[in-house]
Amino acid sequence: MTLSTHRFPAHRSASSPADPAVGLPVGPAARPGIRPFIAGGVLLAALLGGCAADPVRVPPSELQAFTAGARLEPVWRAETEPSGQGRFEPLVTEASVYVADAEGGVRRFERATGEVRWAAEPAGALASGVGGDDDTVYVAGFDGEIVALDAATGEERWRSSASSEVLAPVSTGFGALVVRSADGRLAAMDPATGRERWSASWTPPALTVNGYSRPLLLDGGLLVGLDDGRLLALNTGNGRPIWETALGTASGRSEVERLADIDADIRVDDEGIYAVGFQGRVARIEPARGQIVWSVPMSSTAGLAVDEDSVYVVDDESVVHALDKRDGRLRWSQDGFRGRRLTTPLRLGDALVSGDLEGYVHVLDRATGEPIARRRVARSAIRARPAGEGDSVVVQSGGGRVVALRLVTITD
Repeated sequence: MTLSTHRFPAHRSASSPADPAVGLPVGPAARPGIRPFIAGGVLLAALLGGCAADPVRVPPSELQAFTAGARLEPVWRAETEPSGQGRFEPLVTEASVYVADAEGGVRRFERATGEVRWAAEPAGALASGVGGDDDTVYVAGFDGEIVALDAATGEERWRSSASSEVLAPVSTGFGALVVRSADGRLAAMDPATGRERWSASWTPPALTVNGYSRPLLLDGGLLVGLDDGRLLALNTGNGRPIWETALGTASGRSEVERLADIDADIRVDDEGIYAVGFQGRVARIEPARGQIVWSVPMSSTAGLAVDEDSVYVVDDESVVHALDKRDGRLRWSQDGFRGRRLTTPLRLGDALVSGDLEGYVHVLDRATGEPIARRRVARSAIRARPAGEGDSVVVQSGGGRVVALRLVTITD
């Protein structure tokens, strides 16, 4: 995926259900011990702070036996403190894996071996995981404090403050750092100093789904999905709008019916922008003016993945759909994981990888949607998207287990 391709225009106003938890090798210095569906307009189960909610879930389906075409081999395992309900996904670079936990711990692991290179506790309780790269990594506290750490040593470089808690990892790229706060404010900061360059804000609806999509930095532009169903392109230099388009429209009599959040992360490739909303649609969007090329009615907060031919969406019942990237035509659907709260899918070679609510990692054939591998790596839910590339993947469970796996094709 080439993020720099889209230059924005100038501003113009054989596994079985009984798989046991596996025993995995532990990294040499590993420290021990230490989202949503509405069915038939059912009222949300919990309201957080009067403005955010986690919808009622459908019961999870039982896992079925299948003929394995690949296997997930454990490489290393480490234990951290639990990540709780926040968005704590591992940051994987060429040589390292960076993880954070809700208690405030941040660690750098050697990607190949799981050896801990450094551990730090730069702030209090954290609201989300790690953003950054192999030069600098960033974490955000519940109080809105942003801390920059040297990626090689873990030493603090600077700290700054956002307007409120930051529920998604900070976004970096193209010489910019962007922080999205829970109060609807977006701030661009200097990655080297933390000094604010510009900010923009929007008033969230009275009720929103609990969670936020991560802003996506491109060459000259920034994509942001809002809680009212709008997708915005902003100028990275000054925050001014380039275009906007609506994936969902707030409609209905109740606050629940009017939910139209874009909570899933936006994806791009050389051909377009891809996004999906809650109680809205999945769409391909051309980048210059934000015009919708095609759209299909769909509701998702888990998100999507993209390859050369297809867009893969995990909907709010954890049914996985493959849509033709050119016209949105349905290629296949896989409903064998209904209610299992699959994570955002990760494209890994010819496969899709996703975690579930019981700590299983599932692998699907991208061509057919059929399961080809499965392994249980934790007893707690996997909520964050797996991270990796090639044949290796890193998974972080809500209970604090970090597992590196290698996908190996089974040959006759």
